[in-house]
Amino acid sequence: MSMAEITAPTILPPAPAPRLLGFRILLIIIAGLELFDSLIGAPMLLDSTSSFPGPGIGGAILKLTMAVHPVLALAALILAAIGYVRQAIITIGVVVLLTWLGYMPAVARHGLNFSGTGLYQSPTQIFLYPLMGACAIAVAARSNWLWPAAALAGIPSFLGVIGMVTFAIAVTIFGF
Repeated sequence: MSMAEITAPTILPPAPAPRLLGFRILLIIIAGLELFDSLIGAPMLLDSTSSFPGPGIGGAILKLTMAVHPVLALAALILAAIGYVRQAIITIGVVVLLTWLGYMPAVARHGLNFSGTGLYQSPTQIFLYPLMGACAIAVAARSNWLWPAAALAGIPSFLGVIGMVTFAIAVTIFGF
């Protein structure tokens, strides 16, 4: 070894810039919304099967969705926070499909009656959201088009929050 090699300072490469930081923040917000939405129904998990969700397979499906939803939402939040955006999108897509599965006992009980109080879910939630969730999973798993996949997975979450805020404003203005 020569003296020049010993005294020459080593040049370290610059610290890597945060990859897709805005995209990760968007996924963290979506996963946070889903986590908040899932925690609203958490107290019903401790209740007996014959109360709110109803008896039989419909009640069991609702209990299952209420138990798995926060776990998947937290997993999506952690995956987005540590930079696994593709896996976070897939997890949010699974949450969208799980939410749709939670609507199915009401559809089985009341049918596709979209008028009056027979069914509180809209045709968009019954028909379009599962397609959006499945397409988000497929696009995130198969291609590099992560922004469209995140949009497909995130739109149901944002529309759900808009619905909750609208309901809260209506209750505040008009009462219950």
